Amino acid sequence: MASVSILIVAPAGEEERARRALASARGQAGDPELLLVGDADLGDDAAGVRRVGAGAGAAARNEALAAATGEFVVVVEAHERLAPDAVARHLAALEAATDAVASYGRTAIEEDGRVRLRPDAGRSGRVLARLIHDKHLIASSACALWRKAALGPAPYVETYRSVPALRLAFALKAAQAGEFVFHPTVVAERDAERSDLAGLEELVRVFLTVLYAPERLEEKAEHRARMRLARQLVAIGKHHFRQGDHRRAGKFFDEAVKAAPAYFKGRRYQFMNFVARNVLTRSRA
Repeated sequence: MASVSILIVAPAGEEERARRALASARGQAGDPELLLVGDADLGDDAAGVRRVGAGAGAAARNEALAAATGEFVVVVEAHERLAPDAVARHLAALEAATDAVASYGRTAIEEDGRVRLRPDAGRSGRVLARLIHDKHLIASSACALWRKAALGPAPYVETYRSVPALRLAFALKAAQAGEFVFHPTVVAERDAERSDLAGLEELVRVFLTVLYAPERLEEKAEHRARMRLARQLVAIGKHHFRQGDHRRAGKFFDEAVKAAPAYFKGRRYQFMNFVARNVLTRSRA
């Protein structure tokens, strides 16, 4: 079996969830190399696990990836777990696709007492446009096994802090390097992720970076990036609207229209209802 390194991200304060993540990594076949990234104190549960990097941000993740000795790597956030035999299934999927940079599968996401499987449908091959469009395509860090040589140095962007932004920027960079393989099985599970304003703003920066990178996107990918950017700008605008800062909300709504006018086709009544409902609610208060 090919050599695999599993990086467990364990921030301080996430000890209990990080223990569960580590236990899921220990259960994988092939005796993978385990590295702990973060400051969480896991006590005896971390016996024999090499700790690399200070903190759990992008710099520590990049340091751990550089130190990993496996041909393939998996990153598991503290709020995620690997499914039994996930690594073995990834490696089997890559046997017939020797040029692929990654193998990915579905994530079981627990939200509001329900479990949802994401993505609903994946695809293999060049996935850049699909990855831009579908926020659930790579639904967890733990759902993918990466060919380390294809990632290049420092694949995590050090200006991002939120897990969704770190994960998406990482996956987009890999998708520009080569093809992905998808197999429709559940390979990971994670708890719900809640995006705060800072996280939404980081996702906007991810799509601005993609749109205005020196390498021009294909027309289909650019269209999808603009639509996704508009979606994030509207989400930020709604946040400010609910906070009563209508002027700032209006600026974000204007930027969303400039980024992708087509985003509002078929959504204009939904959007108008949102504004009217909030205006009426506030005026009655």
